[in-house]
Amino acid sequence: MTFIRSESKFLERTRIALSNAESQPDIKAALIPFGIDDAKFAEGWAVYNKAKSIWELNAKEGAETSVASSAYSKVYGELEAKFRRHRDLTRILCTKDPDTQVRLGVTGYFPSKYNEFFDRVKLFYTTLAANALIQEKLAVIKLTPELATACLTELDALLALRSQFDKEMGESQASTELKNAALNELSDWMDDFDILAKLAFYDTPQRLEVLGVLVKS
Repeated sequence: MTFIRSESKFLERTRIALSNAESQPDIKAALIPFGIDDAKFAEGWAVYNKAKSIWELNAKEGAETSVASSAYSKVYGELEAKFRRHRDLTRILCTKDPDTQVRLGVTGYFPSKYNEFFDRVKLFYTTLAANALIQEKLAVIKLTPELATACLTELDALLALRSQFDKEMGESQASTELKNAALNELSDWMDDFDILAKLAFYDTPQRLEVLGVLVKS
């Protein structure tokens, strides 16, 4: 379906072609000898309605995925900024204490992959919440057990948002595959319709315009 510049435009063109061909008696009569009769129209409408319904569902799934992505990205960004600050302060404070850095998981590069980020955040705040010696050391930069617990709660919320985003993404991808298949089926049907219409109106090509078929001047 590479010729389709716009799915919405294609669907509307199909609707207009079927409506005009079926509702205008002279056009309908001219198409009958070429096999476009009531049964063929019923077939076309069935293929169109199926494609339109799946297309609308896919648009809905896409919107829901965008909403889930936005919510996830917002919370991710907030926790990332918070963790980056806490991590940087800890690395400075513990410059001469590499063991504590290792225990808190703040060595090396800042995690760029989301799953690694989740793991590092959990390790950092879980260790802080459970280790009294580390709590005492980090008290000077105001990283307290209470703060660690709050950040872990934020992580749980973020993980839930990630799960929702993954769910919506999966549903959207599945509906996109169905949509593409339905549009391809409709495209094939309309290709055949256009061929027969061009045959029917070979001597009066201007009449093809009401079917949405472009005619060279």
